[in-house]
Amino acid sequence: MTCIIVDDENVSREILNFLCEKEPGVEVVGNFSNAMDAFRFLNKEDVDLIFLDVHMPGFTGFDFIQTLKTLPMSS
Repeated sequence: MTCIIVDDENVSREILNFLCEKEPGVEVVGNFSNAMDAFRFLNKEDVDLIFLDVHMPGFTGFDFIQTLKTLPMSS
């Protein structure tokens, strides 16, 4: 299962990345500090799962989800 992590807090991204590395079958293919970078990535790549912070400055996680054409599983 491929996933990306989208969170403006570096520590949160590191923790999620660490936990994903311990989970067999989970591959983190992108790690983003803002929704716009994640959006650009998803225009080129598909993922199965998005770990998404909903409280980000400027462009919130809720705004981000509304821009996606295809919704993967989300957590």
